Amino acid sequence: MRVLVNRRCRSFFDREALRRACLRALRSEGVEGRCVVSLTALTEREMADYNRRYLQREGPTDVLAFPLGENDGNSILLGDVLICPAYVRRHRGRYGVEEGRELELVAVHGVLHLLGYDDRTEEGAILMDRRAREILGLKGEDGR
Repeated sequence: MRVLVNRRCRSFFDREALRRACLRALRSEGVEGRCVVSLTALTEREMADYNRRYLQREGPTDVLAFPLGENDGNSILLGDVLICPAYVRRHRGRYGVEEGRELELVAVHGVLHLLGYDDRTEEGAILMDRRAREILGLKGEDGR
């Protein structure tokens, strides 16, 4: 399994911590074999453009995921996860995790989307949040 971490913004973040978090999510969900996930950090302007273009929503967001499941014969490209570090930092209080772990939580959330999780309902959003926190060993907002 490989996670390729790309930066298209000036925000500082720990590439290795994000890579490890994504790999942990893949392993925790039972993904095996040769698969690749692309994780790219974008500026708020770029994220707003993707959000408008693909979800018809205005403004930036923290994470977008584009599942692909393409097989090139050597490995399966699961998809692309786009994160926006500046947006996440500006809204860090909403994640309810220790400072510096927000991007990991957002990245794992994106990987879960690639694996079929859906947060369009309240139940789905709760399930995804719990699972992402469980994978990272983080407590939920209720302290559990």
